[in-house]
Amino acid sequence: MKKPRLTSSFPWPKTFLGFPVGEPRSGEPATAKDRGIAMIVVMFMITLMALFSADMIVNSAVDAELAIGSRNNLKAEYIAKSGANLATFLLMADLAIDLGQHEATGGKASISDSPTDFWGMLNGFPIGADTMEMAGQMQETFDLSKISDSAVLDSLKQFDGHFTLNVADESSKLNINSMPDNTGNVYSNMFKAMMSCPAEKDYLDKKKVNVPELVAYIRDWADKDERPNDESAKSSEDDVYADRVPKIKAKNAPFDSLDELRMIPGWDVDMHAIFSPLLTVYPIPVGTGKNTRTLINFNTASREFLGCLFPKSTTDCAEKAMEYRIKSDKDGPLSGQPEIQQTLKESFCADSPESEEIINRFTYRSDLYRVKVQAEVFGQSKTLEVVLQRKLPGDDDVKNQYKAAYRYLYWKML
Repeated sequence: MKKPRLTSSFPWPKTFLGFPVGEPRSGEPATAKDRGIAMIVVMFMITLMALFSADMIVNSAVDAELAIGSRNNLKAEYIAKSGANLATFLLMADLAIDLGQHEATGGKASISDSPTDFWGMLNGFPIGADTMEMAGQMQETFDLSKISDSAVLDSLKQFDGHFTLNVADESSKLNINSMPDNTGNVYSNMFKAMMSCPAEKDYLDKKKVNVPELVAYIRDWADKDERPNDESAKSSEDDVYADRVPKIKAKNAPFDSLDELRMIPGWDVDMHAIFSPLLTVYPIPVGTGKNTRTLINFNTASREFLGCLFPKSTTDCAEKAMEYRIKSDKDGPLSGQPEIQQTLKESFCADSPESEEIINRFTYRSDLYRVKVQAEVFGQSKTLEVVLQRKLPGDDDVKNQYKAAYRYLYWKML
């Protein structure tokens, strides 16, 4: 027996997600209230779709910007590496030129290094598409098409972004890893002299820094023995680190970086900012059994550094020192140690017994350089810092692995 079908005379409207839509099922015309509810539902759905579309558009725009930023950041990184490669080429080309001149003159031409050399020609000069555009204009103005390939310039104009080189002689600084060796007293005296300039001395006196003790702590940190330096006034090298948390001891090994000086008691952020530009840790000595001392290139040493090492050059011999600097700009760098020693004695008044030992630590050339490359591509920037050592291939490496004409001692990308 069939169940009776339930019917109702009430005109129920069609529904969607619980909302009434459309005309009543009975075919009777919808009331104004029904149409208003339907309009609200439609507006609500349109609003949801608009918000969803806007969110997709914003997300797409953000993703596109992130992708562009990531691409430009990668480009900047490789442009910085290109700058490092260019600096390496300049340094090796400069050495090749010097060796060629030396050979062509039968060994009479001495090899020297100064900021006016080939490796320093592009310092501070932005290299990129804008630079190539300027080079192209100069080529047209001076009709240089016979000696310059315009196709190369046109290709370089496609170069996105630019980079700026700064090549500096790392041998113009005092190597703190030379202080603990057999001749370390000389380098320690140079370090003390560097910190005894009038302005630096006043600063250190206000901070109540005992310079001899500080130098002793530096030597104790990097030397190979565990015996404290006499000037440290300590019974053990580790006494000055007893209050450190976590516990540390003297390293008894060479400094790996200048930042490691922050481990030395008394060497704070301010002192690091003032003195670290005059210091280096390269080349880091290895267990060769050889003397680890490194000579300082007189031709690239800063005036401030020389003024600290030879105080009379800023007082009694200030006029002679200035005359030498003017003359050197015209005549070029010195190319022999006898010339350097004579210049230091005559123009810098390096005639004291202490100065006699110091002047023997100067040379006229270098094979150690710090390269800093700053690259930028559409707002994305990268900084690459490299320490490069150039050397003729030989078998003097302890591990017998050094067969190249240069090697990177330090590489850091920021």
